[in-house]
Amino acid sequence: MTEILVVGTGAMGWNHARVCSSIGSLAGVCDQDREASIRAGQEFSAPSFSSLDTAIKGCNPDAIIIATPTSSHLEVLKTAVENNLHALIEKPIARDISEAEEISDILEKSDIICSVGHIERYNPVIRKAKEIIESEEFGKVISTSSRRVSNFPGRIRDVGVILDLGIHEIDNCIYLMGGKPISVYCVGGTHNDIDFEDHVTMVIRFDNGKSSVIEVNWITPMKVRKIALKCDSAFIDIDYMDQEIIVSSSNFIDLDKPNKFQPKIQFENKIVAVEKSEPLLLEITDFIDSIEKSRSPIVSASDGILALRVAQAAQDSLSSGKVVKID
Repeated sequence: MTEILVVGTGAMGWNHARVCSSIGSLAGVCDQDREASIRAGQEFSAPSFSSLDTAIKGCNPDAIIIATPTSSHLEVLKTAVENNLHALIEKPIARDISEAEEISDILEKSDIICSVGHIERYNPVIRKAKEIIESEEFGKVISTSSRRVSNFPGRIRDVGVILDLGIHEIDNCIYLMGGKPISVYCVGGTHNDIDFEDHVTMVIRFDNGKSSVIEVNWITPMKVRKIALKCDSAFIDIDYMDQEIIVSSSNFIDLDKPNKFQPKIQFENKIVAVEKSEPLLLEITDFIDSIEKSRSPIVSASDGILALRVAQAAQDSLSSGKVVKID
């Protein structure tokens, strides 16, 4: 079994350690906050460290999961590559495109497997949605609209809502729409007393004529995680949290009747069967499988960089008030 060192024991790092422990792959945990590292080590019966170099020497892992603040991803990855360790980097892959491109250059010169933690790509409903789109069972998809909103998370201090919540939907929309994003327009601002944007709406255009609308915020009192697909013969509503897909369709009946002012419409709702599973478990097992079989993971570094490129264009659009083209 592949042995994994989890670096960073915050909210996501804790969950990565939990899953790795549950499948027998947790080699150790590491956090600069020694007390936090000790707590995680005790919880999951794993060695704990406050120095990355010491952790690598102490538990001799095959791979690391980088769940540290975004600003540190590049430096932690450099250490992983220097030690020939495969890496799963939490999203976003880096804090800006410059760092992301440096990561790309480093990876091209190495033989390590690198995956990016766009966890919703592993959500069974997104995988099922991709199957539905490709089969054209309910017609061709024209556009998507997604909503990912909740109250302000105190754990986030180094990025705004675009790079925290929005990048999930950006990655999913690129995956589902099957085209290259060519432009983005973003509006929003800051409602809470923080240094970053906390509510935005983005419109992304693709080179195949399709489009996606994404709403994200940190100001809504309830948690909503949904995406809708508008197809030419159905409306598909997807709930990430409940892992549920409902397909709605309609048709006119009795059109030969003289009363055309109130035509009868027949509606039909269909629940699509989805095998539910924890997305993080699927993400980590895919990462391990990609290492053991020397294949590309489902979400590659290049996927993470493209999502970040679109997110950064959205930030530029928010600042300028203009549509921003994506190279």
